[in-house]
Amino acid sequence: MAERERSALYPAVTWGECIDLIKKINSFKLRAVSYQALAEKYGLTSTTTKSFTARIGAAKQFGLVTTVQGSTVQLTDASNRILYPTGDETREVELDCFAQPPLYAKLISKYDGAALPSTAILANILMTEHRIARAVKDNAAKCFVESAEQLGILKGGVLCYSDVRKEELSPEADQKPESEKEVDKAQTEVEKAPQEPAPSIAASADADYISQSIPFASGKVARFIIPVDATEDDLLLLHDMFAVLLKRKFKIDI
Repeated sequence: MAERERSALYPAVTWGECIDLIKKINSFKLRAVSYQALAEKYGLTSTTTKSFTARIGAAKQFGLVTTVQGSTVQLTDASNRILYPTGDETREVELDCFAQPPLYAKLISKYDGAALPSTAILANILMTEHRIARAVKDNAAKCFVESAEQLGILKGGVLCYSDVRKEELSPEADQKPESEKEVDKAQTEVEKAPQEPAPSIAASADADYISQSIPFASGKVARFIIPVDATEDDLLLLHDMFAVLLKRKFKIDI
């Protein structure tokens, strides 16, 4: 009798199925739930059914559950923070959990910021480079791709794990491009300008700068101060920054 090929560890169900599992466990309102009671939630009579053990195994790899002697299962702190968020930490917990399975940590390290190969090619890579058995390589690849999609870190075929962490977990000010930060600074200076009404547009110059004051209907004054030796590229940058300000703050396209 031929020996069955052994496979390296991998999540055999998707992230979404694991979230469904912890919700079912949570519905018991108990600290620990028996395998048998949980299996019955899925309409199963046996706790050794492959679909059931695959859910338990994947959830353990993601750090969502712990088990005791193969007879009871309970939620981890990570699961409780996902199910009962007390702030904005849920997204961080989800991303941390996704990177916990050893296989997924390796795939993130290899493909983060790059296009994933097709599911068929990824399956072959899992078999040849990560010791995933031939019989399960397609499911292993499918679960990784679908889980990444469910978490919103696969965009246009590109694995954006680090980018999503930066975009969603960094303070808003740190997310802005430098050009927008400069626009905000310039806008603050305009808002702080003294209310000095002027009858018309006035320009003045000294040895190094050209200063332009523009009165508004409110009586406030906007001021532009431009170095006299500004290059064409400098002025084009000023134009682009002003366009960003008008569009973002006043919804006007120029």
